[in-house]
Amino acid sequence: MDINKKKYSFISRYDQVTIHGMCMIPENPKGIIQFVHGMNEHKERFYPFMEKMTQRGYITLIHDNRGHGESVKDERDIGYCYPAKEKGYVEDIYRATKNIRRAYPGLPVILYGHSMGSLAVRAYLKEHDDAVDGLVVGGCPSYNDGVPFGILLVNVLAAWKGERFRSDRMQGLVVNQFERKFRNEGRKSAWLAVKESVAEQFGKDPLCQFTYTMNGLLTLLHLEWIVYKQAGYQMHQPELPILFLSGEEDPCYINKKKWKQAVYRMTELGYENVEAILFENMRHEIHNEEENEKVFDALQEFADTICDHFE
Repeated sequence: MDINKKKYSFISRYDQVTIHGMCMIPENPKGIIQFVHGMNEHKERFYPFMEKMTQRGYITLIHDNRGHGESVKDERDIGYCYPAKEKGYVEDIYRATKNIRRAYPGLPVILYGHSMGSLAVRAYLKEHDDAVDGLVVGGCPSYNDGVPFGILLVNVLAAWKGERFRSDRMQGLVVNQFERKFRNEGRKSAWLAVKESVAEQFGKDPLCQFTYTMNGLLTLLHLEWIVYKQAGYQMHQPELPILFLSGEEDPCYINKKKWKQAVYRMTELGYENVEAILFENMRHEIHNEEENEKVFDALQEFADTICDHFE
């Protein structure tokens, strides 16, 4: 199948950051899947996943989130999410949704967020759940009880050192808990995937090897707080189909009880159509694992069902 690949960009209305993205278009598309990447990565890491879903008949698109990849005003700004922080982060995603809907008004849109992106897409629902036709929550971080203290500590450091200050120790508080479970394997970032080449490539990628600023860490922590603790979801579309996908060995969800609580949180908010799948022998980046076809199949089944009922 021929895939038409188009780069796109737009200027965020919050702080004039130029957001850079990629769209892949098949012949006779049946729907749209909008991807949102995670922490310490960039859009290109999702191109193989996008190509697979485009070959299955879906327009796919992704942009570098603010402070990542090309979506920076200066290369020194990587890991800095600009003054709009989580508000701009979410509204940039919404802007991309509106743009693709305008280009293809007759097609359903499924929003897929991975890891930090899974927090962003759930925060997106707070005001914009009527802008999409389905939501996929991939590599979902469970709520960490240390978030309020983390926000306080990062705010203190930001007030003392400035929002652009970077601290390996602070970032380590977020990431090291995931590394710990696989320390006996003797390789950095083993928590990302069972497939060893994933961590190797991640470790060699300069656009993944950076430390967040205090501003970036606040963006992450605020997103987690919004998703798990804030009320005020407008609930325009309680029947919205929602699918959680995670690897059974992913340390991000902490434990199965916490993961079930994350899934139940959406039901608690009022969503009526929530499903969840855990994949055996997979870790955080399920889409990069050896048996990732199982993930593609699950996503296609979910998306196809939405397309079949789309009016």
